Amino acid sequence: MRLAGTVLAIILSVGLASGQEFIQPTQPSGSSVNELCTVEGVVVKATTGEALKKITVSINPLAEGREPRSATTDTSGRFAFTGLEPGRYMLSASGNGYSQQIYGQRKGSSAGKVFTLTPGSHEKDLAFRLMPLAAITGTVYDEDGDPVLNANVQIIRLSRPGSHSQMYPVGGAQTNDLGQYRIFGLEPGRYLVCATLRQQNRLPDSSDETYLPTFYPNASDPGQATPISVQPGDDISGIDVDMRLVHAVLVSGQVICAGVSKSLQGVYVSMEPRETSSGGFPYTNYGGPVRDAKGNFEIPGVPPGAYWMSAGWYDENRSYSGRAAVEVGNSNLDNVTLVIGPALQLRGRVRTRSDGELNFTNLNVWLQSIDSSMGGAAAQVNADGTFVLENVPEGTFRPRIGGFPEEFYVESVRAGGSDVLGPGLTVTRGQPMGSLEIVLSRDGGSVEGTVLHDQNPFGGALVVLVPDPPNRNRDELYSFKTADPLGRFSLLGLPPGDFKLFAWEPREGLEFNDPDLIKDYEDRGTRVHIEARQHQNVQLPVIPSEESAP
Repeated sequence: MRLAGTVLAIILSVGLASGQEFIQPTQPSGSSVNELCTVEGVVVKATTGEALKKITVSINPLAEGREPRSATTDTSGRFAFTGLEPGRYMLSASGNGYSQQIYGQRKGSSAGKVFTLTPGSHEKDLAFRLMPLAAITGTVYDEDGDPVLNANVQIIRLSRPGSHSQMYPVGGAQTNDLGQYRIFGLEPGRYLVCATLRQQNRLPDSSDETYLPTFYPNASDPGQATPISVQPGDDISGIDVDMRLVHAVLVSGQVICAGVSKSLQGVYVSMEPRETSSGGFPYTNYGGPVRDAKGNFEIPGVPPGAYWMSAGWYDENRSYSGRAAVEVGNSNLDNVTLVIGPALQLRGRVRTRSDGELNFTNLNVWLQSIDSSMGGAAAQVNADGTFVLENVPEGTFRPRIGGFPEEFYVESVRAGGSDVLGPGLTVTRGQPMGSLEIVLSRDGGSVEGTVLHDQNPFGGALVVLVPDPPNRNRDELYSFKTADPLGRFSLLGLPPGDFKLFAWEPREGLEFNDPDLIKDYEDRGTRVHIEARQHQNVQLPVIPSEESAP
């Protein structure tokens, strides 16, 4: 596989184990007493195996007209459902301090197991292993080392699929009178901690000092922050953030859109740092709306630095956008002009290098933004391999293509005769881009093998092919597959080059395409050299889920 739910309602509380309140369900229609079914099992803590009480277990019939039911585990972690009609069901468990789990769910997947109850059947010994959630605590300090009251603290999930950092908030809190915060309910993974403080009563036309959004421990750029690795049930303390107070200025100017008669009032002008690894992370952005019919805008509280200023607008189903490089110093910056115009169009074609037919209509092409939060564009490929990307904004993007069989790989992507697969495609108004030429090839190598634990086959492991440096920021070079129950795996359509193979027992929070995580397991990988049309067989030792990174 190349890198590119069922909601269970809870309406009844049914307690069938000792010490629980019991609510007799309504006698089902259409089934005799002898045909009714029973489901029972236990819920335990995944990290220790201890029984968990007061966990809500829900059973959801998949047949229309049948109502879900729920029960609460007793002190032994037991639950039971009786009087169930034959049919297909799904089961889930959830509780305070634990992540929800669907029965049969594999780690890292939202899918669960559907089981069928035949007349009179008794399903027993069903087991849930719930993962305990974690918490992070700390204190926010100002430039004098004093606690900061009412600072907003966000926990940001850090995911790095190769070159493209993805960060999204998963929890937050406000500091108390001691500057302290506590954020709980966190699943295993890697996180950033960001503190912000919006100062009140700022005059919009004046210079001032402002607190930068600050990432633990004291970084204004999320790329320079220290990630927090969270394991199941962790209670991590001492994550203190030292906020930075800097001089800030007022940036003002005018947005111009030639040939448009309508007012631009309300269009939002944003400023994003140019030198950042965050790819337009919102906490480091500044902005303000166009405030009159002439297109004038003001953005207060902007710290010195190099920014991309951009704006977008839609009018009569047509997209307009513009971007300009802006340098902010220690004085107010006036009379900035931002010109926006119709978004750009990029045409292209997909073709295959080697023999074998390919249904191009299964393919889709998109641009993945590198340096902006404005996004890219996407298109479906036509039967003849051509495509048109509409409403492309200015910026730098990584061209991506999906939907092709695993026997293929992306051999090259070129624009105007230049390679853009690795370095990316820069779209600038006024400079011709040429067409985008994407070549897919079936001439890649292949690797198959077996995952082992103590010399025995290990099923269900996640097998990942990781490119060697400096290509670990190239997410299109990663491949992965789940080993079958006998530990066997097969990776096809691999681009030539040097790689390492890893096999992990699945666990929560595993970002296998994060270059920083790979460094921690470097000595556990098996080196492979991929050549065109060459096949090789390897045996991989599994990395157990309970093994901590060095």
